[in-house]
Amino acid sequence: MNFVSLIGTIDKHPTEVETNNGQKHARFRLITSNTIVTGEGISKTCRESHNIYAWGKWHQVICAYAQPNLHVAIEGRLVNRYIRWKGSTIKITEIEINDLVII
Repeated sequence: MNFVSLIGTIDKHPTEVETNNGQKHARFRLITSNTIVTGEGISKTCRESHNIYAWGKWHQVICAYAQPNLHVAIEGRLVNRYIRWKGSTIKITEIEINDLVII
């Protein structure tokens, strides 16, 4: 099963991308944070950035309502793709939205 559930904030305004065949999708970064306690008892907050994209109705919702620092909960799936960059192949892992809730 390929399932991802994240709660975080949108980093910047989403970008709208159109594919060669005319389909549009929205891309943005979601920032999540996690607090851990070190061995010395000091709490530390770790922030992670996730590449997210949305098709169809979620593309329309993201383009209409998404803005920086908006808190959202998303469910989706991991998608891997490969690109050529400066002569080498790079693997990119992104999250495709299946459901979204603005918090």
